[in-house]
Amino acid sequence: MRTVSRWTGVAVVLALFLWSAWETELSLSRMVEGLPFMADFLRRMFPPDFSVLGNAGRGALQTLQIAVVGTAVAAVAALPLGFLAARNVAPAWLFYGVRSLLNALRAIDTLVYALFFVAAVGLGPFPGVLAVVAYTTMILAKLYSEAIEAIDPGPVEAATAAGATRLQVLRFGVVPQLLPLFISFTLYRFETNIRAAAILGFVGAGGIGFYIQTYLRMLNYPAASTVLLILIALVMAVDFTSSRIRQRLI
Repeated sequence: MRTVSRWTGVAVVLALFLWSAWETELSLSRMVEGLPFMADFLRRMFPPDFSVLGNAGRGALQTLQIAVVGTAVAAVAALPLGFLAARNVAPAWLFYGVRSLLNALRAIDTLVYALFFVAAVGLGPFPGVLAVVAYTTMILAKLYSEAIEAIDPGPVEAATAAGATRLQVLRFGVVPQLLPLFISFTLYRFETNIRAAAILGFVGAGGIGFYIQTYLRMLNYPAASTVLLILIALVMAVDFTSSRIRQRLI
């Protein structure tokens, strides 16, 4: 019976893949036919035009600033939501309400939030910050709540049995377990927010994406390649630094 169920599951997954591939017009031949055009596009981007290095640097710095501010504000805003969305902390009615809200708002992508805030407050980096805050708060609140639910009750019970106050229980039984996880989650979201903030410029929300879009529209491919190289360097530097910090937390 178990073997039949397993093969039935495999068949369902395979059928789903084939149906999705058909509906999305997956075609190896079209991919092969498009390779010369891809190669021509890449050829036009070299050699890079380093005369736009100043603009690329300013865009990269603004992208970094959007990610820093957006992630920091979201980390603070997500803390109370994380506790309210934790099954072992919040009452059932509050837990299900907050979890449902987080799931609904997390379904909206950062780019959609950016379009909304650009329409609300205008162009520039500010709507980019708001978009990062809105989406990252929902993500971090979900991650924080799962960390709270997975907390080891042993240290809490030991501190309580020793006569510790509620503040001491929190300080010595709860915070040491949650803090490394919270920092790790926040750093990981910061890494992804660098990438997200780089795209927000395409809808007028500031950052390096504005320069990528501008140069591509002008068909200035060498300038666009310079901006992309700066973006790649920024992402690699942030990923390396963040991963080193997270390794020290483990």
